[in-house]
Amino acid sequence: MIITPECVAPTGCMLGEGPLWSPSEGFLWWVDVKRAKLHRYNPRTGNTRRYDLPIKATAMALYGGNLLMVGDREIGIYDPSTEGYERLTALEDEPEGNRTNDGGVAPDGSFWFGTMDDQEREAQGQYYRYSADGKLSQLRLPSVMVTNTFQFSPNGKTFYTCDSAEQEVLAYDYEADGNNLTGRRVLADTFSFNGYPDGSAIDSEGCLWTCLWDSSRVVRFTPDGDVDQVIVLAAPRPTSVAFGGDDLRTLFITTARVGMSFPELDSRPLSGSLFSVRVSVPGLPGREFGKSD
Repeated sequence: MIITPECVAPTGCMLGEGPLWSPSEGFLWWVDVKRAKLHRYNPRTGNTRRYDLPIKATAMALYGGNLLMVGDREIGIYDPSTEGYERLTALEDEPEGNRTNDGGVAPDGSFWFGTMDDQEREAQGQYYRYSADGKLSQLRLPSVMVTNTFQFSPNGKTFYTCDSAEQEVLAYDYEADGNNLTGRRVLADTFSFNGYPDGSAIDSEGCLWTCLWDSSRVVRFTPDGDVDQVIVLAAPRPTSVAFGGDDLRTLFITTARVGMSFPELDSRPLSGSLFSVRVSVPGLPGREFGKSD
């Protein structure tokens, strides 16, 4: 089944990323990585607001009314009410050309995120875990070019991630007590769509909605790796998705315009916008940093 979303915020982000639904506020938050901006969308009114950030944030999590952020090569807390930012820790051992990328909250309440070579030349991206007690540790996973997708199955036993450059969606068995990842396997590849897997979100049936960069599509992978639904956008570079709304049946989609030529932008002027679409299966309630399932 093919679904067509609508543009709800024509913000023209260079690299829209990290959509995050706040149920207490009824807002959708996301960032424009390249411009170091934070965006907020209110679906009740259709209004948007933009904030300046001191870092080029790439992923976020709710944290006690504030936003936990990773960006550049650090982790910090941003308070939208005061527009104040506090750095918590830096990634000391990352190569100079690396930056953070995607991230998400694990069942134990820790924040998992990845890094990448900002020039996308070397496979030197790493995976990290940041716990509520302030401990930062590196996950023992192979280095990749572009780390994307940090999602867990509804029962918390499977971790999904993407090696974007290899066009593979990966799955691991997850043991919460030891934070061990085993049983690496390829859930699906995206060669047939001519796209690169980017950010994802899990629905209540355990299916993974994954953005396909350069393919104008978001696809729904079943736990067996089959595709049963496809969203086609008016923008070629979808980056990430998040479920929102009172019933978690609204799927929000961020997009990018970075790297597109002027003729491409003329033909796809909504690139960099925020899109939304209603889906039949609701998503899962978002996890908050520091709170376990």
